[in-house]
Order: sequence, then C-alpha cells, then structure tokens
Amino acid sequence: MNPLLISGFGTSINVDKAKLIINNKLKKEKLEFFPHKIDHDSIIIDGHTGYITFESLRWLSKHDIQLTLLNWNGNLLSVTLPDSPNSGKLRIKQYQKYQDDIIRYTIAEKIVFSKIDSSINLLKELSKFYDIKINEIQNSIEKESSNYLSQEKSLSHLLTFEGRIAQVYFDALRVIFAKLAPEFNFQGRKVKEYNRNYNAADEINALLNYGYAILVSEIKKIINNYGLDSEIGFLHEITQSRTPLVYDMQELFRWIVDLSVIQVLESGKLKKSDFILTENYNIRLKENTAKLLISKIKDNFRIKMPYKGKNFHYENILADNVSKLALFISEKNKNISFDIPNISLNRNDSLVIQNKILKMTPEDRKKLGINKSTLFYMKKNLQEGKNIKIYDKVIKKLN
Repeated sequence: MNPLLISGFGTSINVDKAKLIINNKLKKEKLEFFPHKIDHDSIIIDGHTGYITFESLRWLSKHDIQLTLLNWNGNLLSVTLPDSPNSGKLRIKQYQKYQDDIIRYTIAEKIVFSKIDSSINLLKELSKFYDIKINEIQNSIEKESSNYLSQEKSLSHLLTFEGRIAQVYFDALRVIFAKLAPEFNFQGRKVKEYNRNYNAADEINALLNYGYAILVSEIKKIINNYGLDSEIGFLHEITQSRTPLVYDMQELFRWIVDLSVIQVLESGKLKKSDFILTENYNIRLKENTAKLLISKIKDNFRIKMPYKGKNFHYENILADNVSKLALFISEKNKNISFDIPNISLNRNDSLVIQNKILKMTPEDRKKLGINKSTLFYMKKNLQEGKNIKIYDKVIKKLN
C-alpha cells in the first residue's frame, strides 16, 4: 500500500512524452513519473476542481494503478479498477454460497469473531499505556459472547451481537480519545441524524471516516484482483449502490485504522485548525492532516508479522485472507478461517512507568541520578494528560 494523495484546487493530470505529469499551478507543485518507474500503487484524489485526460487514465490502467475519488466529506465516491480475472464460475459459486443460509452464516460468524479477536487484542495493548479498564471490558465481552452463543444461530442475532461488542470497543476508545484530544469532543460513531457517521460531526470521526475510506479502496482492488463480486457479501446485506463484500473484509482490518488515528493524535500535531468546518457543520480533513493519516496507515500495513511460518506485511495478510475466502467459495478449500496476527505495541511509556514517575520523590530522583528538570517536565506533561517520550537511560534506572 503506497498511495499518492492529490488534494486542492486546479490539479491537472496528463501524459506528455510517455510521462505522467501531475501539476498544481496554484501550489507550484509538479510531479513527473516515467513509465514503469512509479512507486505508488494508487492515486487518491481529494479535490473539487481540476482535470485528468483520457491518456492519463490509460497510463494508470497500464501500470495497474488504482484511481480513488473521495467525496467532499472524505468518504469514498468511486474507484477505477483494472480488469478482473475471467471468474464467471467463481462468481456463480459465490452467489450459491450467499443463498445457502448455513454457509453464509458460517462465513459471517468467522468475520465477526476475527474482528472481535483483533479488537480485544488492540485494547489489551492500549491498556498498557492508557487507563482503560481492560478486565471490565473483557468481562463485558465474555458476557455478550455467552448470551449470543445461548441463542438460536441467525444473522440478525449475529449482527446484534457484533453491534454490542462494537459499542464496548468504542466506549474504550472514547476514553483514549478524551485523553489525547478532549477538544475534539468524540462521543461515539453514531450521530443524531444517521445510524452511521457518514458526515463527521467531530474531528475524530472525520479521521476515522477518512481512514476507513482508504481501507475500502484498497480492499476493492484486492477483491477485484481475485475475481469476486464485491456486491455480494455475507455479513452485510445487499443494498443498492453498496459493496457488502468490501465491508465484510473491511471488518477484519478496521482496527489498523483505529490504531493509526490514535498514533496520529499521540504525535500532538493536530489542532482544530487542521480541519475544515463546512457550512452544514460537518468536519473534513485538510490536506496535511490527510497526508499524515495516510502515511501512518501505510506504515502500519507494512508492519511484518509471523504468518504461515514466515513474516508478512499486514497488506499481504489482508490479500491472503481474501484469497482464502475465494478458495473456500470455489470449493478448493473445505474450511474457512480468517487469521489476523495480533499486533504488539512496543513502547517504553507504560502505565507502570508513568506511575513510577508521578510518585517519584526528590530523594528517589537523586538516588536514580535523574536530572531535576527532566523529572519536572515529565511529571508536568503526565499531569496535563500528555504523552511523553521517556529515554532509554531513564527506563533502565526505573526498572
């Protein structure tokens, strides 16, 4: 995953002497890419005026580069995709699997439980650095799971169960967002006017929506590459102008977007002025904010994790899980499972270390040989709810 973001007004994309030229005269920015020498695998257009030539579309198609167009609110509007494989038989089997209630339910349940496993793991990792009550969260999830398993198996019960777990999950994230950016006033994913937060009423949801749009764009390309029909999903219902299978696969990796948003907020670089308030009082990202988030998502999808006896990037693991679904649908594999390696957050500012710093007396400081001003500013930042950088030499003295 290596997208190129094009934002702003008056950007042109054309081809000159076989080179792809991306030009914004207002910003005085110009990019040139020679044939077969472009590192980006997709171009994201987040702008309202400009043009792209037919020859540019042809150039991008020849280089298998996806063109993603975002709406004014940062949500996905459209995606250009290369030709999919000749997969008529696969799609027929996909339709048959969808119409088989037992098989559809089996696939949907695997998606939900994989999502829950990844969500719980992320909260466990975050609980090392944030004061979220992980034991209470786990007990709540276990209670919901027990209640679900005692019911008759049905898609409606599964969706209700998934929704309740999502509420527990975002309640925990709300605690973290409140510490990192209380001025953004995140209350949850739903807004008063809609069940789904398509038009973000706060900055956190604007970041989440934008990140999910990037993820959806990537998944659409992968599903297309395997020849599956994105309009036939198993967990999400078929509706007009929607792509349920994309949303199914998105559930497996939403947590990477959530983590990326937290990490962007941890950087302390975002302020209210990094967002745009529209005339309808919705929030959207400015260009630099979008670039910051895209870069973090890209970095996280490039983390290598043990998988199938080797180390793979998460972006490869995503593609492999779509492949496993295709193999199950085509009946080349008898069973289906979605396997996402759990991430481990390797940081040295755990709650244990933070508490040691806050409780440290002048005598303790002198014994450990920690500078007086260093301790003062670490305590000050922690008391103000800020994340701090703790140097290794200090960690060694505290352990």
